[in-house]
Amino acid sequence: MMQKKSWALILSVALLLGYGIWFHSRVPVQDADWKEKYAVTPEVTLHGDTLHINGIRDFRFDSDGQVVQARYLNRTYTLSKLKGLWFGLSHFGGDGLAHAFASFEFSDGTFLAVSIEARLRKEQNRYNPLAGAFRNYTKMVVLGTEQDVIGSRAFSAQEPVFLYPINGSALQGQALLLNFLRRADILSRTPDFYNTLTDNCLTGLLAESGRYTELHDWLDYRLLLPGYSHEVLYEHGLIGQGESLEQIQAQARVNPDIAPDTDNYSQKIRSAPSL
Repeated sequence: MMQKKSWALILSVALLLGYGIWFHSRVPVQDADWKEKYAVTPEVTLHGDTLHINGIRDFRFDSDGQVVQARYLNRTYTLSKLKGLWFGLSHFGGDGLAHAFASFEFSDGTFLAVSIEARLRKEQNRYNPLAGAFRNYTKMVVLGTEQDVIGSRAFSAQEPVFLYPINGSALQGQALLLNFLRRADILSRTPDFYNTLTDNCLTGLLAESGRYTELHDWLDYRLLLPGYSHEVLYEHGLIGQGESLEQIQAQARVNPDIAPDTDNYSQKIRSAPSL
């Protein structure tokens, strides 16, 4: 009996060692046959107060997530004109399954959406959360228009999308945006892995905000399931001005009937009642 237990222990240790070697031998790549919407990484240039970004994604998608219009924009932003930050949640399933993203609002009425995503290859049909825990996806910072990042989810996929205005100063928003842009620039040169548990759409946002340690708690399931993360932000005073969480959520709902190419899209999804 003791001999059997010894062999079982040896086998278990060998399997763990083999898994560890396999896991750490996997290397993220920059050059691959990427899906069309992940083929181009943004290029960021900063000169004083001026940001210039090449490769802002402005795609349109059908209800199946297929690309029907592929377009990239080159835009210039003035950092000091940043006036607001929005936290977005797109719920694609029950039990807290959601995608988290951020959107930066400038005083001229323009918005820049930032979304940390798993960069899929053409042979990878869709994101698999389990596979995402085992170094199967490279990480990408998508810089896009709201028509792309929000419209693809709220209008095309008909996912419930919520936009919560974040309480904070303009300087804090500027610092966060710069952190995201630096991360996008680093990933364009030095790829890294996306991880469902430790480095995902939500934890990436928290890490760049500098409040990861304050907000993150491994025992709090709401940060492992982004669909509940707005509750944590509410408890820490990052969203809301005295209203109940239910009131805030009702006000944050994006109207799914507003098409991405509607004039003044960003303003209308924040003012039109959701149905």
